[in-house]
Amino acid sequence: MFTCSKFSQKCLATLKLHRPLIRNEQKFSSIGSRLMKDEATKKDDKETEQTENPEVNIEIEKLKESVADYKDKYQRSLAETENVRFRMRKQVEDAKLFAIQSFCKDLLNVADIMKLAVSSISPETLDQLPSNMAVWKQMHEGVVMTNKELHNVFERHGLSAITPNIGDKFDPNKHEALFEVPSDQLDVGSIAYVEGNHAGYQLKSRTIRAVKVGVAKKM
Repeated sequence: MFTCSKFSQKCLATLKLHRPLIRNEQKFSSIGSRLMKDEATKKDDKETEQTENPEVNIEIEKLKESVADYKDKYQRSLAETENVRFRMRKQVEDAKLFAIQSFCKDLLNVADIMKLAVSSISPETLDQLPSNMAVWKQMHEGVVMTNKELHNVFERHGLSAITPNIGDKFDPNKHEALFEVPSDQLDVGSIAYVEGNHAGYQLKSRTIRAVKVGVAKKM
């Protein structure tokens, strides 16, 4: 009996010690519940206000459309800026590549004259010259070397001759048709004749003088 009374007293003492904590816990729980209810009430009020006020919804839709419109314009502006940058870069590169185009065109006449000078006398005729005319043979050799070096300079700067063959397909970007040649041996539209005195040339990939040719046609 004494033991039970003593145990009861200890339990009462423990409850007295934890009673403030229990009260605080109940108090905080009550405050939390009120806050959650207030937040839910505010959210419901906001949704109710938006539902009951159609002008707000209309304004929201207008703002969304404006955002989408500005985003589309921004993306288009970026794409256009990139295109302009690409075109300017291409123009700068072309200007560097083809800056000597007019100069090359002027030198083509010199190349034609050098070619005529080289072919003006055949190697057989040179071999038959007497010893007292060896100076002419040496002069011809100097012309040949000059013509070769001129074309080496052309190649170093990207200028190359266009040399089509008989039977090749006519290319309007590289060939200039002077006349048509009736032929039953060549395909229609193929090259049947090549002008030899004025060779064609291209700078890099751009034709600066087309080859003059004759084009085959049906008999």
